[in-house]
Amino acid sequence: MEGPTLTMPVCITSCAFGIMLRSSSRLGLQGACRQRHGACGFGDGMSADDDRVEPLEPGLVAGLSTREAYPEDASAALGVQQIQTHLSHVFLSADRVYKLHKAVRFGFVDFSTRAKRNADSLRELRLNRRLARSVYLGVAAIERADGTLRLGPLREDLAPAPVGGAIAEHCVVMRRLPEGRDALSMLERGALNEAHVDAIAARIAEFHAANGLGAPAPFSREAWLERVAAPVRESFGEVGRDGVFATRARAAGAIAESVLARDAQRFERRRLAGRVVDGHGDLHLAHVWFERDDEAPLAIDCLEFRDDYRQIDAASEVAFLAMDLEYRGRRDLAERFLRRYAEASDDCDLYGVVDFFTAYRAAVRAKVACLAARDAAVPSAQRAHAEYSAERHLALAEGALAEPRPGSVVAMAGIVGSGKSSVAQALADATGGVVIASDRVRKRQAGIEPTARGHTEIYTEARTRATYVGLLERAVPVVRSGRLAILDATYARASLRHELRAWASSHGVASFLIEATCAEPLARARLEKRSRAGSDVSDAGPELYPSSAAGYEPPDEWPAALRARVRTDEDGWRAAVSDVAKRFGLGQPVARIAGGADSR
Repeated sequence: MEGPTLTMPVCITSCAFGIMLRSSSRLGLQGACRQRHGACGFGDGMSADDDRVEPLEPGLVAGLSTREAYPEDASAALGVQQIQTHLSHVFLSADRVYKLHKAVRFGFVDFSTRAKRNADSLRELRLNRRLARSVYLGVAAIERADGTLRLGPLREDLAPAPVGGAIAEHCVVMRRLPEGRDALSMLERGALNEAHVDAIAARIAEFHAANGLGAPAPFSREAWLERVAAPVRESFGEVGRDGVFATRARAAGAIAESVLARDAQRFERRRLAGRVVDGHGDLHLAHVWFERDDEAPLAIDCLEFRDDYRQIDAASEVAFLAMDLEYRGRRDLAERFLRRYAEASDDCDLYGVVDFFTAYRAAVRAKVACLAARDAAVPSAQRAHAEYSAERHLALAEGALAEPRPGSVVAMAGIVGSGKSSVAQALADATGGVVIASDRVRKRQAGIEPTARGHTEIYTEARTRATYVGLLERAVPVVRSGRLAILDATYARASLRHELRAWASSHGVASFLIEATCAEPLARARLEKRSRAGSDVSDAGPELYPSSAAGYEPPDEWPAALRARVRTDEDGWRAAVSDVAKRFGLGQPVARIAGGADSR
């Protein structure tokens, strides 16, 4: 018996997996194609009824809804379910997903001809394989044999047209993913942890490094700034059309405009510095999957059909996922994700723009919710929740645009092997702070990989001076965003510490120092273990302990009230770090939206 055909007004951003594995009770589905494209919603632009659209062949959808259409897929014998999204017909067997583009043309996408639909299928396959190669299996041509419609074998390209005939329609073929293993479902049931967030950050940083658009990115200054500004203006403008939120949305939009004007050179610097990527474009929790906890995450359903939706500032990409985490009550995980991404990509500069992009991403979600709340076709209960979602997302946007409180800086200090880096990470966990490690900065400045070994030339006096300058340069956008910068370095000399305090004073931020200590045998054992492993960013081995100890100047000149010592050879040292954070008044970033988390 065949599965039912479901026709749902699903957002074009809802991938086949999301439709297949997640309940249709997600709020604001009606009209949700506007999530990225403003007024391009259902019925906007041209539709399949337009005489300039080449329709799908009659009977195609019905034929693909039968198990006989899938001779290459044994699991289809159990039945095939058909679902419609705004742009696609999706056919589900037990093991696979088949996606056929609809014959439509809208303001944001053109699938009006078979050639365009097929070209997008290949583009979808190629671009999504960047983050989910094992999921996107290939394309398959829709064939007719003996009067029966069937899907051909998997291909990497389009099937050639028969002699005298037209090229066939093609489906994108995907592997079904296990239910409940997307990051949103895992978060809802409390299964998404710090290790998962770290894995996402590492994977996206690696992905961005491989898909940068160059330095500078290939846009003019004017074109780039317009690409940044246009969707922000459109999103706040659409929310401003809603009578309930008009005043607040217009005020927030005005603040966003002032940021665009004030920080135009900052956005331009990021273009010049190579921080523009051909990214995923729709990186939120429901698109990130963990098939297993010990495997790298997958990210599915990227925006393949418009380059300008994907070719964006890397900070805008990561802001979407961070915003999603924060909206759902986990700003701690949001800040951890940003911190780990910044560490892996050496992009502390993102903190100068990420709150702006967080506001933009929240405004997009508020816009979607407003459109759903105004849509009479949406059930009343869902409209009520959509209004609630709009209010919370707008509040998050307002909070992200608010002038930040003064940030702070903490300098780590200690002999090699004393546990400074561990204390720095524990402090970041306790405070939402951003760790800036001298070992990473030193190697980044030298143009070598973080775990590279044997480069003694990077430890000259001049290189060391440049490293400490680099630490402070990276700390500037962090503290200006109201966050805590944690400088993970030895700060062995009083002169370096004096320069740090002078820098903090000039930037109007409080400065603290935490000295990590432990017994010499433990420090040497740690250094020996690190040296054998060969995978740590630090090059310090046990042979450096004597010179480090001899050259270390205790931080007695630092004001006692602003200085603390943590013994990492004691069992309770992590609790001691939390106590120090409280003593210094370094708490987690405050929530930017009130009320409980919204898991829907």
